[in-house]
Amino acid sequence: MKTVLLAFVLALTATLNAAPPANKTDDITEEKLVRMIDTKEEHGRSCEAYSYITPMQRLKLLHHDDFMLGDILSDSLTIDKIEPEHLEKTNLTECSNADINISEYTYAEELSYLNDTVVTIDVFQYAYGAGAAHGNGHMSHYIYDRDYGMRLGWEDLFGKSKAFDLYVLKRVVNEIADEEFISYFESTEQLLNFRIPGYYAITEKGLLIQYGKYEITPGSSGLPSIVVPKKVLRQYMSQEKYQKYFMTRTELLAEMLSEF
Repeated sequence: MKTVLLAFVLALTATLNAAPPANKTDDITEEKLVRMIDTKEEHGRSCEAYSYITPMQRLKLLHHDDFMLGDILSDSLTIDKIEPEHLEKTNLTECSNADINISEYTYAEELSYLNDTVVTIDVFQYAYGAGAAHGNGHMSHYIYDRDYGMRLGWEDLFGKSKAFDLYVLKRVVNEIADEEFISYFESTEQLLNFRIPGYYAITEKGLLIQYGKYEITPGSSGLPSIVVPKKVLRQYMSQEKYQKYFMTRTELLAEMLSEF
């Protein structure tokens, strides 16, 4: 028995050592572009700031070369071209003017989480229209399987069982939703937005659920969110899916060894 166990440990350890490092993100860089534009029309001046992960950088996140143009690549940012005569400056470091007559748009991608099998990319967008009272910001989260770069939908992770949906819905209603706001704006259906890609993310702590401004709370509440811890997720997910997407190889090895 000891011989069999030792052989198993050695084989599994070799597999783990051969796998790409789970959290090595130092070599994933972001491109940056900041430009001032003037279309010569009324309220036509604007500043745009982009920070994004290029397709070549996204390729580094995948385990296989035969990726078949996965979602992680098709979701790459495409920056609209502008007329050369409308371009004022491109050597800016940020959009930091306080002129209410100049519009502002910020787009920023960040590699927020990476383990052996999945990657989460956060996308922050902020828009301010010239002359507006204030701007609006929004955060979206996108999860991709690292094998071929396919985007993971809600049912890819949690199946079609309604039990987990009900658990999340109860927590949203009890912890972050504003009953008066939802009743006044008749936005009950917005409570179920957590199932839509962009509203949930795999993180170090478990599953993040995050809503936008003015969806289930007043704007003063910002971007309301909850976190479903891993110990809860394990109760609702299949063992295979939980081990693949929420456990590191080291954790999986330790668990398998504890069963002997």
